[in-house]
Parts: sequence; C-alpha cells; structure tokens
Amino acid sequence: MATVFVMGGTGFLGKETVKSLVKRGDTVYGLARSRESEDRLQQLGAIPVPGDVYTPERWIRHLPDMDYVINVLGFFKDGKPARLSVKFSVVCREKYIKWARTFIDVTRLKGVKLGVHVTGTTVYEDGGNEWVNEDTPLRFTKNGFNRIAAPATQLMVEEMAKGVPIVVAVAPNIVYGDEPDTSFDQVFVRPLKNWQMGIVGQGKNYITTGHVEDVGRAIAFLTDSTYAGEFFHISGDDPVTQKEFFTAIARGLGRGWVPRLPEKLVSVLGGKCAREFMCLSQRIDNRKLKSAGFTLKHPRFLDEIDQVMARLQEAWKRESTTAQPERFES
Repeated sequence: MATVFVMGGTGFLGKETVKSLVKRGDTVYGLARSRESEDRLQQLGAIPVPGDVYTPERWIRHLPDMDYVINVLGFFKDGKPARLSVKFSVVCREKYIKWARTFIDVTRLKGVKLGVHVTGTTVYEDGGNEWVNEDTPLRFTKNGFNRIAAPATQLMVEEMAKGVPIVVAVAPNIVYGDEPDTSFDQVFVRPLKNWQMGIVGQGKNYITTGHVEDVGRAIAFLTDSTYAGEFFHISGDDPVTQKEFFTAIARGLGRGWVPRLPEKLVSVLGGKCAREFMCLSQRIDNRKLKSAGFTLKHPRFLDEIDQVMARLQEAWKRESTTAQPERFES
C-alpha cells in the first residue's frame, strides 16, 4: 500500500478522491488550514497536515515521506464570486498557478513516484461536434475557465518534458453529485431553481459531465506511477448538449421548461467567463481511461440525474431544518 499526500482533500471532488484512496488501503495525508478541515479529513480516514496552501514554506519541509502527491484544488476553493468575470479569472489564475508550483515543489522535494495534477477539459480545444481525446491539441487561449487553468497546464507540460513524473487527470468541466452547497449545486442547480440560469444561446453545444464518485475514483486509479507523462480524460459515457443538461436538471426540479438566455445577457449578469464556459462545445472520449482498466459506476448523466436531484433536494430540506450556516466547497 502507498502513502499519498492530497492538496484539496476536503473539497467536493477531493473528498471522493480521499475516500477511494483510503478504501484501497493507502495511508492518506491531507493539507488542512483549519480545525474544521482537520476534522473532515479524520472523518474520511486521512491524517491531517496543518498548513495553508498559500504559505507552503511553513509546512512543505515537514511533510512525511510519500509515494504520491495529488493536487485536486478547485477554482472555487475560496468561494464562488457573484460574477465569473475576467477580473475574477485574473485573481484566480494567480492563485491557481501558485498552487500548481507548490504541487511541483512537493513532487520534486519528496522524490515521489508520481504527482497527479487535476484540471478540467477546458484546457482542450473546442471540438464542436467532433470527439475530443488526449490527442486533441491543448489550448492556451484566454477563454472561459481556461483563463485560469492555461498557465498551470503549460507548467505541467514543461515539467513533464524535464522528466518530472506527473500525470494530468482531466476531470469533466461539470462534476455532479447530490451533496448540497457544492459547485454543481451553487453554479447550476440553485440558480436554475431561482430562474437565474437557463440555456445560453441555442444550447446545441456539447458539455462533459461526470459523477463525483466516478471522478474521485478515477483520480485514485490514476495515482499509479505507470501513468507518468500522460494525460487522461475522465468523463461519463454520454456527452450531452447544454439544452439536454439544463432540461434534465429542470425536470428534477419539477419544471417543464428552461428559459433561454441571450449570450450578451449572460455576459452582463454572469460574467464573460461564464458565457464563454457555457458556449464551449466538447464531446469527451473517455476510451483511454477505460482501456487502462477503469470502470464507471455512473456512466450516463441522463440516467443518473433524476436520483441525484431527488437526493439533493432531500439534503436541502435537512439543511433547512437544522439551520446550518451555508458553506461552499469547490
């Protein structure tokens, strides 16, 4: 069994990753900047490492020996802004590249077998109606969430070329699940419920989704030195159009229709990055991951979403009765 250090282990996706690592018998350490984070990691079966990702000099040299390090920190680690504007992307990009450099520092300093960097499919070119796979060119243009992720992707490519053992786990742009107050809930479901979200443009563009359990399991699966130097797409089997995506969520909310929003209006209300993100078209091909031996538990978004929405709304009811303060996890 291996020893793994996780950056971002208390987030929406990070928790599923930690669960999967612990389940397979690994010793898992997780960075924790608060007592609450320490408690969450312990509940997951991980060992907390007190420290803040913004001040790695205070903890990085005190890390235990390890076999693997995983960076699963998300864009919204510090909370979701009111608008996904270009200004927000500039601030978030600086944080995101700092986290990536810290990940590289840990990978080099500890001499690990492999570092796993988790990013999103936004780092690949728009494919239109064509399939996007690991051979599709990476894109470094400032568009959507790639305004945030591109420099970190470039850093990984450069470090891999130098022989640093890294695998890039390309998570779907939309990770869904039934936990409340996550990015899926806060960015898509609640705004749609409150009539603040709808189909952008014609809604014919393809978006990639993945159930949070499968994505976490896949990241743990790729935590294996066999995959050094590779990129792997993680996604469900059914790319859905933006229209299908929102219609399915609306059905789960008891809605018979979804409002349509002009692209210019989305830019004004939600921010330019939001409009660019929602108009990106990518049909993700996950065959490389499956050929490596990974099996999805939740392969089809359209088959899963009704149950997910039912459980999510039950969780809302439980939250309202216990009157817990809101939190946001990326």
